[in-house]
Amino acid sequence: MSDLRTDLEARLAGEVRFDAVSRALYSTDASVYQIQPVGVAVVRSREDVMAALECARAHGCSVTARGGGTSQAGQAIGAGLQIDTSKYFNRVLEVNVEERWARVEPGIVLDELNAQLAPHRLRFAPDISTASRATIGGMISNNSSGARSVRYGKTIDHVLDLHVALADGSVAHLRPLTPEELEAACAADTFEGACYRAVRETAARHAEEIDRRYPKILRRVGGYNLDAFTPAGNGQDAAPFNLAKLIVGSEGTLGFILEARLNLVPLPKAKAVLTIEYDDLLDALGETPAILAHDPSAVEVMDRSILDHARENPALDAMRRAVLGTDCGALLCVELYGDSAQEIRPRLNRLESNVRARGVARHTTCAVAPADQARIWKLRESSLGLSMAMKGDAKSISFVEDTAVAPERLRDFIERFLEVIRRHGTTAGVYAHASVGCLHVRPVVNLKTAAGVQQFEAIANEVADLVLEFGGALSGEHGDGLVRGPFMERTKPFVPSSARSTRTGCSTRARSSTRRR
Repeated sequence: MSDLRTDLEARLAGEVRFDAVSRALYSTDASVYQIQPVGVAVVRSREDVMAALECARAHGCSVTARGGGTSQAGQAIGAGLQIDTSKYFNRVLEVNVEERWARVEPGIVLDELNAQLAPHRLRFAPDISTASRATIGGMISNNSSGARSVRYGKTIDHVLDLHVALADGSVAHLRPLTPEELEAACAADTFEGACYRAVRETAARHAEEIDRRYPKILRRVGGYNLDAFTPAGNGQDAAPFNLAKLIVGSEGTLGFILEARLNLVPLPKAKAVLTIEYDDLLDALGETPAILAHDPSAVEVMDRSILDHARENPALDAMRRAVLGTDCGALLCVELYGDSAQEIRPRLNRLESNVRARGVARHTTCAVAPADQARIWKLRESSLGLSMAMKGDAKSISFVEDTAVAPERLRDFIERFLEVIRRHGTTAGVYAHASVGCLHVRPVVNLKTAAGVQQFEAIANEVADLVLEFGGALSGEHGDGLVRGPFMERTKPFVPSSARSTRTGCSTRARSSTRRR
């Protein structure tokens, strides 16, 4: 690929890295996979991106878009050219405070964007745990959500329009279209026009099948968002046709994001947190549906395994002891938003009284002071690191941690899930978003042994079947990528509509398991 390198160096204002160290650094992301690229282009501008794509196309080289490399399913690695937007292509281009939207380049990190919006008392709603390093382009490609998705939804609910480089080298401005504009777009004799025709025709032709197989839960990010284009979904009969909704969650397989216009939400005026301690994780999950009746902004859970690992770090252990009133088996953190402290306090009291009246919880604590709330969320945000804090070759591995089911079915699902883990002779830490039925279960596996790899594959297969049995989603937050892509064709047998409930199957399509184009 020396000719590709020469062409890139001649055309890009950014950095072109084909040395062994750079290729090694970009061969991994936050997943268990490692694929060394042929080289890396660290782009400075839209012009750099277009030049890099043109060079790659001319040399028949695949492309992988990369932001912060936080992908846990292997979406940010590939054998071709990696295009890194995070170092330079990361500006806030415009903020409209009155209309609550911002235009940004894809490489901007979420925390940096929100820091620039804070003086306006605004923020981008999805609040992922990797906010200090995850980029907006990656969040769009992944359809990210976060702890407060029960209130704000996912990234797809906050992307207004996108400028995207398509496979033929053209640039499309994907935005909401009126019926007249959609007809004109479909009639165009261009690659973009062909895209509009293909999506509209595919969604219409397979509307019943899409409705049958797509899980009816909030936290489904697997597959393409074809359900946003059917009459039964949020498509052309219910809302303006917007192809940006197909780019969201496509993991870089359909186009390269050049610019995004995002919806913004106001910062909450008042917040409070109730921590609820239980003897057992399943008790906590069984309580969640009743807690949701109190309109929380978040319901997060940590199991005993996660909490016990905090003991191994002096700072986190001090935080754990400050947050917990007892030596419990599971902790729920329930957050409420309100317009004022006066309005939120009675709601907090009603929630606490309701929890105590059911008699399942062993201890509750109200946190109203900002410092007390910050301590709770700091402990919760440490869950990922704590789940991986293990000595030796066996580690908590991210490969089945992204399943999601309806919250009312979560307790029974996790009980079965943990039975699978135990049957294969291992354990797992459990944490994350009880509010939306998306818990991160990370089995302890030694991938340095053949037996560990077999264990990895067997657990993945059994969990995939279990998710479909419960009408859930294989990808509830972190996407498909390399680790879940192979399971996307797996569906439940057909159930007649007259006999169907919310227990539907998963996404209809199998797609590329990498973000290469």
